[in-house]
Amino acid sequence: MVGSLYLSNMRLLLAGAAAYSMSTLFSAMKPVLLTRIVEQNGWSDALAGLTVAMPFVGIAASALFVAMLTKRWALRTLGLAFGVVLITAEIASVVVFDTVALLLPLQLIGGVSVGVLMGAASGVIARRETPGPLFGAVDMAGVLVMSSMIALIGAAVQRAGLAGGYGAAALIAMVLVALMLPYREHATQQEHAKASTPLDINTRAIAVIVMAMLFVTCSGLGFTYMFTVAQSLGMTYAEAGRGIGVLLLVSAGACLVGGWASARFGPYRPLAFAYIVCAVGWYGVVHASNPTVFYASLVPAVFALQFNFPVLLDLAGSLDSEGRWGAINAPLQTSGFAWAAIAAGFIAGTFGVQALATATGIGMAVCLLLLLPARGRARIIS
Repeated sequence: MVGSLYLSNMRLLLAGAAAYSMSTLFSAMKPVLLTRIVEQNGWSDALAGLTVAMPFVGIAASALFVAMLTKRWALRTLGLAFGVVLITAEIASVVVFDTVALLLPLQLIGGVSVGVLMGAASGVIARRETPGPLFGAVDMAGVLVMSSMIALIGAAVQRAGLAGGYGAAALIAMVLVALMLPYREHATQQEHAKASTPLDINTRAIAVIVMAMLFVTCSGLGFTYMFTVAQSLGMTYAEAGRGIGVLLLVSAGACLVGGWASARFGPYRPLAFAYIVCAVGWYGVVHASNPTVFYASLVPAVFALQFNFPVLLDLAGSLDSEGRWGAINAPLQTSGFAWAAIAAGFIAGTFGVQALATATGIGMAVCLLLLLPARGRARIIS
């Protein structure tokens, strides 16, 4: 019995890590393909930016129906069906990478598929007895493999252009989908999910979902201009890339710490602490006067994001016993990375790069305020 439960948890961990790695696959593709689209296709920066943002729009859109899908079908079934859709979309992109009317909807469909797979995996994890550490582990796995995926896609683009980049994405997606398939839910788990009551839309649930999206969006504002700030301090692109790359890799450990803290102390105190740390960290990064201050401030800023991500997933998963709010939250929370890039460009272009610190601070203050209704008793509003 114990051995069977351990094996089931390991298979779920593998499936969840694969699902979350699919979202970081798009994050890995974004910086590499953005430049290459402009160079190879001759498209404008705005159109190239829209192209690499489309998967994240799809991830967000999947939240509209993912709860319904997870109620009807098991994770393995969804993994197989939407995994095939994702792979097909990336393979088709190899052929039509220079046709905007075809590439944009294909990338949108790929994003929808990833959003469903993330949501389905999150819903299953949320129904476990101690989901916090599991969320921390799958989130950490996604962060760790992102650096490898950037290297693989970069090499593919260097060798075969945009066709190579999308081809590499298709191959990576095949591997990740294959890792999801060994997990099978027990019959009792599936029946429990299918016999759930109508989704309870209440003020607490809305506060948690909005807080999760807002935190990821506002904590990601500075990421867009990290290299800009570094270069203003006299660092070369290569020097900044090495330092930031190592920091991002090490920060993956904060995912595990966040999952443990959520299980040990509950979500609210860890979240409040990390909101404050995040605001202070990004203020230091944006206003840094030398590289030492830049990196010293970047540590808490980046670690706060990685720490809070699984805590917010765990909190959303606790909103209902079937894990449907967790399934809805996962793609919406992840979509914050896309909104961060869009908002950062507008803020920096209108008010200057230093205004990003102010925007982050305001966002963290709102997140602190949202902890009040997030803790409150649920009240049905529709």
